Amino acid sequence: MRKTATILLAAIPAFILAQKIPDPMQPPRMVNDFSGLLSQGDCNRLEAELREFYAQTSSQIYIVTLDDLQGQDISQYSFLLGEQWGIGTRGKDNGILILVHPSGDKKHGDAFIATGYGLEGAVPDITANHIVAFDIIPHFKQLDYFGGLQAAVKTIMDLTRGEYTAEEYLKRKQAAAQGPPVSLF
Repeated sequence: MRKTATILLAAIPAFILAQKIPDPMQPPRMVNDFSGLLSQGDCNRLEAELREFYAQTSSQIYIVTLDDLQGQDISQYSFLLGEQWGIGTRGKDNGILILVHPSGDKKHGDAFIATGYGLEGAVPDITANHIVAFDIIPHFKQLDYFGGLQAAVKTIMDLTRGEYTAEEYLKRKQAAAQGPPVSLF
């Protein structure tokens, strides 16, 4: 009985938090821009890309922007949101969530990529962090939210299709960050 009470008490905060997670936009969309970071045209372009990818692969990539994470860490919130919304194909757990939490002035914030177990081989957690650092953040620093999300989506799609490995992705990004060799005359 005591173990049951402990388990129930531990489940209550998760249940309460789950109640604060917003419902997906209606009609259901893969791009849910609750923060208004994207134009309608940009939302529609990303939505079309994500729907086509889903039709081709059965893997789902969702983009969500939220101003309020209810005081939760972005990584915890991402996994809870992905679980509550059922991102990914049932039984395959092949969903990825890109969560963006902008600051009030929309010039700062945080981004996180949560990968379902079914796609962890193609997009492991460390690679998801690299995608945020190399693909999303440089665009976001220029206030180009669409560009950052589009770059991240392209990388995720390429990785899940096997066009290159996570290691090859990292090597390319690190080489690009170092720039071309400089010759002195």
